[in-house]
Amino acid sequence: MGNAATEEERERALKFFLAYYEEHKLDSTCGYRGVPEALERLAAFPMAILTNKPVRVSVRILEGLGLAKYFRAVYGGNSFETKKPDPLGAQTILREFGAAPAEAVLIGDSEVDVQTARNAGTLAAAVNYGFGTHDRAAYPADIYLDRLADLVPLLMNGRQ
Repeated sequence: MGNAATEEERERALKFFLAYYEEHKLDSTCGYRGVPEALERLAAFPMAILTNKPVRVSVRILEGLGLAKYFRAVYGGNSFETKKPDPLGAQTILREFGAAPAEAVLIGDSEVDVQTARNAGTLAAAVNYGFGTHDRAAYPADIYLDRLADLVPLLMNGRQ
């Protein structure tokens, strides 16, 4: 909209966008290849979603893709007073799961996700695909994944 847009115009545009997105969220949205199978193999681990998208639409997308069943909790950008990379959301999930930061890994596709992991004290895993941008020099992850399934052997380590 540019710098000349008024606050009222921005608010109206955001409201229009959110309504449109709610109606069309699954028109072109699909899971990445291999993700459902990887989530099935990782189902023994407690998992949650922390996204900066609004929570309601995020839950509906997960439900529409048949992936909601893998996650104990889903939090969106409107779930807390702050958004990623602030660690509040990740810290809340850790507390709910009774896990220490050293026992968790945050998986994402952007430097914001890596920053969030660092701010929360967890391991940072970054997928080599997705929507986000990632400056690896400025925000290096601990683990890089070509496919989510690459995480399975790393986490299973002795589990069946």
